[in-house]
Amino acid sequence: RRWQTWFPEVIHYYADVDKTRIEIKRLIKDGEWDTKEFTEMREKLLKELQIKHNPIDNEVILEKLEKLTSNDDNLEKEIRGISINLQKLLKSELYHDQV
Repeated sequence: RRWQTWFPEVIHYYADVDKTRIEIKRLIKDGEWDTKEFTEMREKLLKELQIKHNPIDNEVILEKLEKLTSNDDNLEKEIRGISINLQKLLKSELYHDQV
């Protein structure tokens, strides 16, 4: 009985509308908004804050694809650099073995 009086069934929080809207847009942009948790609450928030979000939006998909392509290019450059350094190291070791 005491437990119920200490902790209410529903807890209300205050949140600044503008800051919440900015944070939700950031989460959408970073791809962190579309989870399977709290789907009903997320839909209500989008509606209340008048944020239009289509998880299957071509623009969002293209942005994610560009990020992945950019990351892929960076990894390729890094691998090439490591490969060149490895070749130099192997040539150096072969040279020292011959001398």
